[in-house]
Amino acid sequence: MNNQQKYIEIKQKRRQSKKTEKRNASYQEVIYIFEKVLEGWKTIRIYNTIIQNDPSSTILKKNVENIATGNSKVYETELSSEEFEKYKLLREKVYQYHIDIKLIKKEIKNNL
Repeated sequence: MNNQQKYIEIKQKRRQSKKTEKRNASYQEVIYIFEKVLEGWKTIRIYNTIIQNDPSSTILKKNVENIATGNSKVYETELSSEEFEKYKLLREKVYQYHIDIKLIKKEIKNNL
């Protein structure tokens, strides 16, 4: 492995670590948030449930709101390949859910 490849690998690990820390949520919490968004829960309810179930959680309401949009990266190294596939599927469904909501709101607005 040459120096350029080592540098890129170290940079990727550092970036991954930084983004994981900034997320303030474990991968289990991210998956939980995705599942609850798809069930139609509001972000405040998701946040309160997480805090009630795990008072030591460091997640913030703002983090829940961000994650609920599907805008949260969980890395393959954080979980097994089976769990990672579940995460990718849920993330795609969350994106689609938000697109569908926007389309419905637009349709309602146009019909008024």
